[in-house]
Amino acid sequence: MLLALAGCKPKTPPVVPERAVHLQPSSTVLADADLLVRALAGGDLTIVQQWMTPEMRSRLTAEGLDAASSYLRREFGPVQGLLEERTHHEGSLLWYSGIWIHRREHKQGGAVVTPVLYQFALDDKRQLARLLVREHWFLESIQGTADAYVPITRLRFPGIGEWTISHGGRSKAINHHFGNSAQRFAYDIVVKRNGRRTRPGSDSHDNGAYYCYGAQIRAPAAGRVIVVVDDVRENVIGGPSGEKGGNGVVIDHGFGEYSSLWHGIPGSVRVAVGDEVEAGQLLFLAGNSGHSSGPHLHYHLSSRGRRGGDLGLPAPFVDVWIDGQWHESFEPVRGDAVRGDPPPGVQRRDQARGPRVLVDL
Repeated sequence: MLLALAGCKPKTPPVVPERAVHLQPSSTVLADADLLVRALAGGDLTIVQQWMTPEMRSRLTAEGLDAASSYLRREFGPVQGLLEERTHHEGSLLWYSGIWIHRREHKQGGAVVTPVLYQFALDDKRQLARLLVREHWFLESIQGTADAYVPITRLRFPGIGEWTISHGGRSKAINHHFGNSAQRFAYDIVVKRNGRRTRPGSDSHDNGAYYCYGAQIRAPAAGRVIVVVDDVRENVIGGPSGEKGGNGVVIDHGFGEYSSLWHGIPGSVRVAVGDEVEAGQLLFLAGNSGHSSGPHLHYHLSSRGRRGGDLGLPAPFVDVWIDGQWHESFEPVRGDAVRGDPPPGVQRRDQARGPRVLVDL
């Protein structure tokens, strides 16, 4: 998808953090990133069109590409340098995400500095298969809640098979976390079969009776593990619950975005602080530790990962199935059945399909 910088504008002038002053002149992880960014920002679009997969080229018109490039140059000015970048793999696709800083001289004096996300994927032939370009907001610019923030990290659903959102969504009526600034967009996720969380005929006071108990919880995206807790006792169903998240993991994905996953079985964590993990890597087994009344997974994305001043961030999942329907990106709510793999007998969509064009001028 090529998105020409659509979205809401901050109500106040953006805060330019100190880190935006010290920029890299070029990419240090993928030379193709320099080629693409300079071409789009400079209006040299022939090379971009020739680089695309045939399917992408058939869907993304030259006019649409030119409109986006013109918008970049007119509204944001030339590229000044690179603030932060990451690469990761999703199947056969190599994904690049980078925040590049543009600077435009203001008519009334001074300059306007704008961070722009360039995110694209290369297929196994090194052709351009996916493309997203949009304005980004410095987290330092957000005042109050982050309702309009769009995360950079491509978050995969962390469970295997079908799970159900028991709490999630943008209101207190469907999400009891919504009033917590650090967990405003958090999910509580369980496994249900025929509307039940526990196996028929089982003792509902036994943690092991719950379908999700012992299920594998996997990293939603690549990053570095910064917090591990693995020694909190398990709660007894119907008894008092513990405090905080119990056993779990916090992952730094870069770009100021952190995943927190909690309530694991004690002793089940498979990673250590400092580990670099990939999307889909096993983290721990779902349990009932910490502030929890029954086995489930708690997941949220935030800006500081359990440190002071943490700000909850929206956490849509990519390439996800909701109630049997595939979505390129979706933020589920209470009651939604969610899975990151196709339902049985359903073909996953082609990962290298061409983009839809959304241009906001």
